[in-house]
Amino acid sequence: MRILDGPYSDWEPGPPAAVTVGVLDGVHLGHRSLLRHLVADGLIPTVATFEPHPIEVLVPGEVPRLITTLEERLEILEELGVQQVAVLDLGLIRELSPEEFVERILVQRLNTKRIVAGVDFQFGKNRTGTVALLMWLGDEYGYEPEILDLVIEDGVVSSSRIRGLIESGAVGEAAGLLGGWYRMTNTVDEGDGRGRKIGFPTANLAPPDRKVIPGDGVYAARAHVQGSVRAAAVNVGVRPTFESGGPRLVEAHLLDFDEDIYGEEIRVDFVERLRDELKFDSIDELVAQMHRDVEQTRERVSAD
Repeated sequence: MRILDGPYSDWEPGPPAAVTVGVLDGVHLGHRSLLRHLVADGLIPTVATFEPHPIEVLVPGEVPRLITTLEERLEILEELGVQQVAVLDLGLIRELSPEEFVERILVQRLNTKRIVAGVDFQFGKNRTGTVALLMWLGDEYGYEPEILDLVIEDGVVSSSRIRGLIESGAVGEAAGLLGGWYRMTNTVDEGDGRGRKIGFPTANLAPPDRKVIPGDGVYAARAHVQGSVRAAAVNVGVRPTFESGGPRLVEAHLLDFDEDIYGEEIRVDFVERLRDELKFDSIDELVAQMHRDVEQTRERVSAD
């Protein structure tokens, strides 16, 4: 997949492209509807996305929690057949008028011959560009606009709605709107070894910066590690049985796996929330519950 980043003036134009524009955080069902319409007439399927998130530029000090990091977004886009991604920094283009955005970026740099957008699409300085203007400019600049309705699943599918579901722990419901499991990728940290001492070694992941984190609890998940996929029982929280006031951690117990993976990168796909994070009166009670968590995880993940 071709990646264009840095100042747009440095981009070398490529073959004629079909383009959609947006943050596409999560690459959810609404975004996937747009992407399906990019593949047509031999044009290069292209996404123009934003990094950092526009809110960080427009409201300094505000850091929105993301469903996907840029790296995760690129990975998903490639999985869905996107062949070119342009990474835009709003701080470098926020003064472009809607007409300048179309001419300088879409036409001159991305060689856009077809643009796919939702009915609520806005662009250019102060988001003053409308779908009507986008369609009108198509005649002048020689591209075909295709405008799609919003995707409705018991309400409009949106990134903010999905973030709320993930934060509440409803990862299964979030997956239905994402079109795939919510994923978290990070390097395995060396923990304090408590899990191994009680028979449940864990891969410890510090919650990635700027990522929305599932609500505290225990989850059935899939872990992508060393080229394979393993069922995993994942605890998100502060381990109240052992300590109080500790840092929030993501700890994944990989079923039927006992390799040293400290320092390695793994990806965890959250499948289903099993229960709340609980404080137990004894280690024995905790271990008994963890055995039940593992069996539930094995049943839930193997069923998919």
